[in-house]
Amino acid sequence: MSAPVPPSPFAPRSGPNVGFIAGVVGVVVLALASIAVIFILDGAIGDSALVAGSGLMALFPLGFVVWAVLAIDRWEPEPRIAMWFAALWGGIAAVLLTLWLNEAVLQPLVAPWLSSQEQFEFYATVIQAPITEELWKAIPVVIMFLFFRKAFDGPVDGIVFAALSAAGFAFTENILYFGTSISESGDGSFIFFMRGIMSPLTHAIFTSVGIGLALGFAARLRSRWWILLAFPAGHLVSALLHALWNSASWWVPGDTLGFFVYYLVVQVPLCLLAAGVVWLLLRQEKKITRVRLHDYGRAGWFSYDEVELLSSGDGRSLLMDWSRQRGLRKQMQQYIQTSTRLANHRQHALVGRDRARHVADEAGLLAKLMHLRRAMATVAIGQPVPMQQGMPVAAHAGARVQRFGDLEPGWTQRR
Repeated sequence: MSAPVPPSPFAPRSGPNVGFIAGVVGVVVLALASIAVIFILDGAIGDSALVAGSGLMALFPLGFVVWAVLAIDRWEPEPRIAMWFAALWGGIAAVLLTLWLNEAVLQPLVAPWLSSQEQFEFYATVIQAPITEELWKAIPVVIMFLFFRKAFDGPVDGIVFAALSAAGFAFTENILYFGTSISESGDGSFIFFMRGIMSPLTHAIFTSVGIGLALGFAARLRSRWWILLAFPAGHLVSALLHALWNSASWWVPGDTLGFFVYYLVVQVPLCLLAAGVVWLLLRQEKKITRVRLHDYGRAGWFSYDEVELLSSGDGRSLLMDWSRQRGLRKQMQQYIQTSTRLANHRQHALVGRDRARHVADEAGLLAKLMHLRRAMATVAIGQPVPMQQGMPVAAHAGARVQRFGDLEPGWTQRR
């Protein structure tokens, strides 16, 4: 029989997890606010059953976007409560705030200066909607940038939170479009094909490529004041991309063929470009993980092979296969995630961000790694394993530690 997993040496925190509590409160408040959105949709469509049916249709593009976001987020998963908050904000608060800003502020100010209905429609679709929608969809990214810097490491995180907020917004908007189309024409198949099949990622791309990337790159810098430059620049890019999409009906030939040509010539390249940017950023994150973990390897915390496994997708799959065979899947997931956090933490310190907290935080992460390694090694060989804990790299020490390979030769090989 395998030895039991040793208990964690980490005592519970003396105070509440403020970030988690804030996330829970935010999710609850947004869930309550969803009642207002339901009333608005019911009033616009006029049929509660149709609203529910349209909601089921809107789940398809939402599910696709969430699947894509989770695939992007696999390397360094974000807190689930923060991801829920971003999605609910986009689908509820961003919608309500957009309606308020448009109808209570902007339209009364601008409408008197417009001389025709066509001018008003152009303004509302091409100017007002991109500016206001991208403004409110960006709020979860701004909150993470300003108040939760530990969980907001760089542009990939910005893309994740921006895309989830945009996906929530698109979900609510799709309910309105699908329901209105069905109530007016009795058939929502065309609008579902256009928005649910051809363009489920449009909102996510607009917000991610602009706001998400801008604040994500700014998060790598030392000062939060970079938001004064990054936010306007990112919002401008998001609004311009949104306006390019919304303006198609004014300058693309009115027939269906003209739209498909526009879609292939403009939107498909933009989607491919966004996918290429994400791929490059993920590749850069893996490179940072490898380089920074090798820093710890030279100080005795990891072997060369262990770093290579922890810093590649195939290597992590090998580690997970090894752990699943021994009932250690959860511990290995924590080990991989903690190693990634450690690498990013060191990167932040090297570029001057969070340097004051680096030594203490690094020590905590290394201690957690030691406990997880000892727990897995104990189960693997069937008896308690003593582990020598090295000093943090920040303290310029390099005590040697035992590794799984020292205890069970060949543990890194697929079996």
